[in-house]
Formats: sequence, structure tokens, C-alpha cells
Amino acid sequence: MSSASLANMPDLGKPWPVAPRPFFEEAFGSWLGRVATCYQISVRTLWETSTGLDLPNLGKAGWILFPPVCASALHQLSSLARVSEGRLAAIQMPPEWMVHRRYLVYCFRCLVLNDADVSAPRWKREWLNPEAEYCTAHHSLLETVPASIFEKSANFDAALGAMSRYRTPRFPGNIRLR
Repeated sequence: MSSASLANMPDLGKPWPVAPRPFFEEAFGSWLGRVATCYQISVRTLWETSTGLDLPNLGKAGWILFPPVCASALHQLSSLARVSEGRLAAIQMPPEWMVHRRYLVYCFRCLVLNDADVSAPRWKREWLNPEAEYCTAHHSLLETVPASIFEKSANFDAALGAMSRYRTPRFPGNIRLR
């Protein structure tokens, strides 16, 4: 970790000074990515310094498809973020969604136009469902992005920047890229 990253980290014995609240429909990895963005650090650094645990094996989708976390890590993160453990537990991924994917689906309009806070893009949990094909808000086909973007991006802002280079509409018909 660089000295600049260390300077951005809050004292881990105390709650984080800035802790974006998770949105109800947000994925756990998205929330971690947004917190890491606040401190201009990687999700790995945030996780390891906040929980004292090694980052779990994340696969090719990186931190956006974050596996369910243990109770002690959930308790620690909820204390630091000043959010209930139940709130963080509710945005975790179901274990059956933890499958390898080359591409992830999303709705661009939902991503950038968050009804709860227009200044805070977030990745919806429902997009990580392997069966997701349509946006429930806009009733349109979801777009795709290479899952590796999240593996290669340190935090949510870095992922958004990388996504802009790959933004393509989803292929019509029965062709699946997963």
C-alpha cells in the first residue's frame, strides 16, 4: 500500500468518517467499491485493513461479485460504516449466484441515474443474478460488460471509467456471452 493510500485511510479503531450508505437494491461489492472510492484506495486495501482478513478468492468478476462474508467481517464493516449488520447482510450475494461469467449485464440508465442519489452510481444486486436479462425498471434488454473490468479496477470509480470504453448493447436473440 502506498503512503498516499495510507494517508486516506481512517483510523480503523473508530467508525469511518465518510461511509456511503448501501442502497437497498445495491450489490455488496458495489457498496465496498464505493467506500473504497471515497478513500481513493482499492477494494482489497479497504477489505484487508478494515476486517483484518485476506481478500476472498473473487474470480474473474473481481470485487463486484463479492462472495457472502462471515459474521465477524460483517460485524466489523457494519461498525465502521455505522450501518446495521442486517442491512449489509441483505445486499450480499446468494451463494448460487456465485458462478463464473465472462460478461456481466447491467442497465446503463439505472447505473448512472440512481433514483435515490443521482450523484452516486451503484451496481444493482439483481444484475448479478445469472438469469437476469431485462431491466425491471426500464423493461429493456440489459447491456454487457467484460467481467474482468472489476478484477482489474481498484474501486468503483476506476470500474466506471473502464466501462465507458466497453459499453456495447447486448446481442439480440438467443446469443449469450456468459
